[in-house]
Amino acid sequence: MTNGIIIAGYGTRKGNLEEVLETQAKRLECRGWDHVKVGYFRVSSPTIPEAFEALVDEGVDRVLVLPYYIADGTVTKELIPEKLGMGTKDMAEVECKGKKVTIQIASSFNTDPALTRIICDKIADVGGDMDCGILVLGHGTRYKSLYNERIIKLNADRLRWIGYKHVIHSFNEFCEPTIKDALDYLEKEGVKRIIAIPLFIAMGLHLGDEIPEQIGIPSYSDGGEITVNGRKISVSYLRPVEADPRLTDILDKTARDYLPQ
Repeated sequence: MTNGIIIAGYGTRKGNLEEVLETQAKRLECRGWDHVKVGYFRVSSPTIPEAFEALVDEGVDRVLVLPYYIADGTVTKELIPEKLGMGTKDMAEVECKGKKVTIQIASSFNTDPALTRIICDKIADVGGDMDCGILVLGHGTRYKSLYNERIIKLNADRLRWIGYKHVIHSFNEFCEPTIKDALDYLEKEGVKRIIAIPLFIAMGLHLGDEIPEQIGIPSYSDGGEITVNGRKISVSYLRPVEADPRLTDILDKTARDYLPQ
């Protein structure tokens, strides 16, 4: 039986998602996986179905889709399976080019503690400490299980358990608290510095334009000085998780758990 892997991303018009996914695909190949493709849900190419067809052309019998998403949602649980002819199942046998191929879809990063460790290291890298205001930023979700909302909150909670004194989470859209509410909370906590950490996969319009505008810092910047309730506060705006090697480890382990060797 020949195994294949698709690292599945959302797609982007303006950002570095393609570079991130290609980096992770190359790393998996260098860890011994012979058939690794990248596929996108929308905008970018190849599409996820195109990546699947390319693997079938290479003679694979079983395909594992690894969603490169912070948390599961409508796209990973419903729309990607539908694009692959799986209905809403996470495992199905699909016919492609006259051949029956088994497809499985793994989970997104979800509750993996590596996300929290990445956050802590990013705080350290900009000279932060337990007394800084920490703002964990999420996209927000309308998906019925609210995975994204729960995962963002979980990582903020973990930082409190570790010992960070001033932590709050907020969302770009759909969920609460808002970024404005979070900044108001941190100002009332008396912090002199806020470290804003986007728990997102890659750079794009949300991180480059929308969130900086809500925080009050320049677009595509690493922060600046803002005024909240009449008080000036320094903001360090960090990059998302991107192609952190710990995420490579998760992809590799997941593939070894799912695919027979």
